[in-house]
Amino acid sequence: MFKTMKYSLAAFMMMIGPAFWANVAQAADYAVIIHSDNKIDLAGNAAREIIKQLYLKELTQWPNGLAAEPFGRESGSAVQLAFEKQVLGLSGSESSNHWARMKQTKGETPPREVGPDRVLFRLVGKFPGGFAVVTAEEMANAPSSVMVLYNFSD
Repeated sequence: MFKTMKYSLAAFMMMIGPAFWANVAQAADYAVIIHSDNKIDLAGNAAREIIKQLYLKELTQWPNGLAAEPFGRESGSAVQLAFEKQVLGLSGSESSNHWARMKQTKGETPPREVGPDRVLFRLVGKFPGGFAVVTAEEMANAPSSVMVLYNFSD
């Protein structure tokens, strides 16, 4: 009887297992943060497009005239890869190619990479045109000097 129950339970777990874990493994949520004094009025695709142009240094100022100060996350980190894919629309190799081209043609380098979220919050909070990407979990500890401009998931 216990053998039958054991095999039935195992069969049941095999049937529901993949479906159960597929729902548990949800997409991660991220936010692009800006300095709280940057009173930019953008949302949705307009915000994403401006963020993309500023981060890739195709533009150097926010539409309100503030000098942009983009900060990146550590190369290869989940948050940076999600940002490059979902906001910039670039793969890792496309991003590398973009920065190689920018270095050759305009002398521009990629935004400074910052690891710890508390350092990132301090930097974005220091520069009125500063912006960066953080996880939703990191945003829970954000100081009042930063605010969310744009949310996305991977």
